[in-house]
Amino acid sequence: MNNLDVYRLTFLSGVHVGERGVNLEEHSVQVSAGTLFAALTAVFRRMGHDPAAFAAPFLQQAPPFLLSSLFPYAGDVRFFPLPVPLLRWFTPETLKARRKDLKRVRFVSEGVLRRMLAGEALDDWLFPAGEMAESERGVALQNGAFWLMAEEASRLPEALQRARGKRHALRRLQVYQGDKVPRVTVDRINARSEIYHTGRVRFAPGCGLWFGVAWRAPEDGVGEMGLTYRDALMQTLTLLGEDGLGGERSVGYGAFTFAQAAALALPAPTPGAPLLLLSRYHPRAEELPAALHGPAAAYNLIPKGGWVQTWDGVARRRKRLWLLAEGSVVQTVGVGPWGDVVNVQPDGFPHPVWRYGYALGAALAGGGAA
Repeated sequence: MNNLDVYRLTFLSGVHVGERGVNLEEHSVQVSAGTLFAALTAVFRRMGHDPAAFAAPFLQQAPPFLLSSLFPYAGDVRFFPLPVPLLRWFTPETLKARRKDLKRVRFVSEGVLRRMLAGEALDDWLFPAGEMAESERGVALQNGAFWLMAEEASRLPEALQRARGKRHALRRLQVYQGDKVPRVTVDRINARSEIYHTGRVRFAPGCGLWFGVAWRAPEDGVGEMGLTYRDALMQTLTLLGEDGLGGERSVGYGAFTFAQAAALALPAPTPGAPLLLLSRYHPRAEELPAALHGPAAAYNLIPKGGWVQTWDGVARRRKRLWLLAEGSVVQTVGVGPWGDVVNVQPDGFPHPVWRYGYALGAALAGGGAA
């Protein structure tokens, strides 16, 4: 088993995480492990420490910990990305009949995920097609974006609680809400104002984001500074909560408090077995093409670029990198860790820019085709 320490983030205001282009109106509710790692490294430097010392073991294929991406939670129910190869759990008839419903699903609960990991057929566990229909198996939140087991509904926060017999109403309740906030910029030359909008995600009471940490060497020291990686993570996470995660932090977005929650035990893969990704993954050259050619492999690719800020100069565009998205299924090559950290430093930039791409995930039962 892989045992993950789990941390739950409660955002004090909204959070803005851009996903594509330079359009500030675009936003995502999911935060990648790479974004979190970059933020922790930047905060580590702001604390007066050497970020190169923090990153050194990650660059040497000996990461002291592995990170999952950040996914939503609602009360005591943790959600995970919907796996890519749906044919593994549904018959072609269900996929055809419920195509629109399945297309809306973005996240599945821990109860649903564990059935998927065990290889169970889930046709009868999907929430009902009719919005007024009751089910003792699967229910939906937020117009079908979240799929959970009916037995998990009692663990939702109070604002999302509905009595037995009225749980069909959960489909109209929201874990989070995305909106656009008007902002104004003033021209420095002629003082002319111009309005623009930024995207923001706000969570319902009792909801937020969580991530997992798989420790490999928590008591290893960071360089020669007498600080363990466990202590370094806690200190940087505390300061990051004050600074904020994501964009538009100057207006208060991204600030959070955090607390450790119940640990998460996931089945660990054996070499050559299929792995369901809970983080974005950048395979090393020696892991290709085997990682993508297994009989169970099914994946989405996502480009990651954007801007990088530094204390040493002006913001620049980092080099674009393609990664396998969360929810993809890959074949493990060797004993791990799988993936790497890549330097995406722009030409002429004053220091390295590291993009985290280590795989963290859970083993899927069986290795057959997806």
